[in-house]
Amino acid sequence: MEVFFFEPIEYERLYNCSSYNIDQIPLEKRQNLVIGTIFMAISIILEILYVPCMIAIRKHMDNTCYMLMFYISITDMMCLLMCGIVTGYLAIVGAVFCSAPSFIYIFGAYGFALWATETTAEMFLAINRCVELCSTWLAELLFYGKRIYLWMVFPTVYGLYAFIFTEPILFSGLHITWFLNPHIGYLNDGTIYRNDFQSVHDVLVVTVLPGIYLLFALILFVKSGIIKDGPPSMVSQKKIFVQIVLISSVNAIASGIYVVMQFVPLSEFLLIAGQFCWILAHGIPPIIYLAFNKTVRRDVYIMLVRPLAMVLPCITVPPELSATQNFGSNSRVAGAGTRIVPISSTVQ
Repeated sequence: MEVFFFEPIEYERLYNCSSYNIDQIPLEKRQNLVIGTIFMAISIILEILYVPCMIAIRKHMDNTCYMLMFYISITDMMCLLMCGIVTGYLAIVGAVFCSAPSFIYIFGAYGFALWATETTAEMFLAINRCVELCSTWLAELLFYGKRIYLWMVFPTVYGLYAFIFTEPILFSGLHITWFLNPHIGYLNDGTIYRNDFQSVHDVLVVTVLPGIYLLFALILFVKSGIIKDGPPSMVSQKKIFVQIVLISSVNAIASGIYVVMQFVPLSEFLLIAGQFCWILAHGIPPIIYLAFNKTVRRDVYIMLVRPLAMVLPCITVPPELSATQNFGSNSRVAGAGTRIVPISSTVQ
């Protein structure tokens, strides 16, 4: 955005649309109604699913893990707007950069900044889980009290830096995804469009996150071997590992494809798969919450079913759920085991 607002000469050199007519490639070759509709529909559904999950997460904000989860949920929903809904719309209308340069430029900067923010917060959440599993004392030292806010301030500042000072990704309806080159498919004048910040960040996502997850798995394996009949919290941590593998796979694939495709031509299938993985990276968390996270699933169930039960006698709320109206408000009082909570499905 720095070039967009403060360096008009450089912006004109890099993003000048006067060298060609976008209609030299017919509109029907730039449009993709089916994939655009799928991207929009899936993203809207995932946004809707996220709302009750976020409300449920917010009930447990006395736990540092859930505070990070809530922060990540906000960035996920904001980024889904760009990588799913806006991308789907642009695919339907057959847009390329020169169709709406300012709109695409701003949303490209917005989307990458949120991706950088969210994945950085994911790494911090993964670290939080490892530290919680290793040492309660160290977890309190690093994460409890107001210190948890520092772990959210850094990704925010980091994302703002990416938004203001790095090159944005730009949409091309020819490939239904986002590139650094604004003229892809039209013009190859030898100009190199690169964002080293993005490349380094995505490589970190592909390498550091799996490394943290492997460490988590190793710690869990060792602790499981030491404690043969582990407490419920240890069983919970095993479920956490399943969530981690699911999310990290989607994130790693999306990051890897986006790194490669900026420099090496890829098949249309891989390009679309990369975009779809980007959508899932931000949109799959509520599905994982509801499938694996008992705390969130229970709260969402109560939230949605209890009002219906008050109106429709045929719907009943199980006794064990009807007695959990205030669940989560005293999660620390329940004992140390509550500190090792089901991980955010967004630990990618």
